[in-house]
Amino acid sequence: MTTVLISGLGLIGSSLARVMRQSDEPITIIGDDPNDDTSQFLLDQQVIDERGTLVNAAKRADLIILAGPVSVIVNQLQQLTQVTLKPDVLVTDVGSTKTQVMQASKTLQHRGIAFMGGHPMAGSHESGGRAGRQNLFNGATYFLVNGSQTATQVERFEHLLQAAQLSWVTVTAEAHDQLVSEISHVPHVLAANLVNTAAHQLAHDPVGLNAAAGGFKSTTRIAGADPTMWTAIMMSNADAISTQLDTYIEQLEQIKQAIKTQDQDAIYQFF
Repeated sequence: MTTVLISGLGLIGSSLARVMRQSDEPITIIGDDPNDDTSQFLLDQQVIDERGTLVNAAKRADLIILAGPVSVIVNQLQQLTQVTLKPDVLVTDVGSTKTQVMQASKTLQHRGIAFMGGHPMAGSHESGGRAGRQNLFNGATYFLVNGSQTATQVERFEHLLQAAQLSWVTVTAEAHDQLVSEISHVPHVLAANLVNTAAHQLAHDPVGLNAAAGGFKSTTRIAGADPTMWTAIMMSNADAISTQLDTYIEQLEQIKQAIKTQDQDAIYQFF
């Protein structure tokens, strides 16, 4: 029987547990989360089999998934260097940025422990273990960053998540962080900015945001996601996000100027 430890039972971690529950491989899932209510809920729902702590449960695990914010993952990788782990254990993560994580994993890898970076491209404006669902990742891209894992370990990991029918893509940490800054991180900044600006400007309007139509709601839906997680993402991928924001600001200035000068062709080409 494979023993899986998932540390961090929020939206992603609890959804991974739900997917693994559909596997044809007999597994025991140990859940670790600072929120006791979340852990107990998932235990009561039989999403996890046991509650545990990272340091104690890691000794028993064949697979360790670190599913907290990137800053937490980095600290946990340091903690794991002090624990006697199974010789064939695979440690992986689901952090939204990879360069920092891969750097932090080097000490563990130098001890001969297999580590593989990972990031499923899925999410929701909802957060927490109660919001997790078994179809969250269906058909999604799952990025893998090579560390010291073996081909057999990758195959077993992918098999455990087979029910989600994921598209597995191997990338470098640097390429991953640049890509997700463009298609995920900066769009989240823009969505949050739209909501914050509208809320401020309409603060005393009796109709206000209640009048927002589907387009505004669709564009800004992700702005409601967990601010703790997104703060960690901004801190860990600062260079790529800053560079991409510079590009957006430049483009906004161009369309602003076109609107002011009534440059119809430029406006048309923009849209």
